[in-house]
Amino acid sequence: MTNSKLDEIDLKILNILQSEGRIQLNELAQKVSMSRTPVSLRVEKMVRTGVIRHFVTLVDRVKAGRPVLVITHVQLEKQTAALLAEFEDWVNGLHEVQCCLHVSGDWNFILHVTADTPQAYYQFLMGKINSLPNVAHTDSCFVLNEAKVFSPIVFRQNA
Repeated sequence: MTNSKLDEIDLKILNILQSEGRIQLNELAQKVSMSRTPVSLRVEKMVRTGVIRHFVTLVDRVKAGRPVLVITHVQLEKQTAALLAEFEDWVNGLHEVQCCLHVSGDWNFILHVTADTPQAYYQFLMGKINSLPNVAHTDSCFVLNEAKVFSPIVFRQNA
């Protein structure tokens, strides 16, 4: 399902779900002026086709005991498809990594890493990232303030 196959009601449902993830199906149906069953079928179809990837809860890192957020840039020595996939698979198994982006430019990956303390991040970096055989360089940027975090994708309906 691509955006061209999403109609105005689908887009409205997506807008609502992104800002009100715990909304009851009856209330969602009311907000889009439909009955529960067709809205449920639309949501199920968007899940099945991958438009909706996951339903998640955003946690306040600080209140949950993981106050340190570090943006880690990683450059690999070699960038074959197999080595890139191997790094991605490795990183997907690390609970400290909240986000892994494969990017163009001087770096191959940008990681968002959470930790309890700066020292815990250092141990993570040295023990789990820099110890990998294909990692050439890393650069760490400690986040001082989060001005905008996980903003919804806003879909504009046709006027």
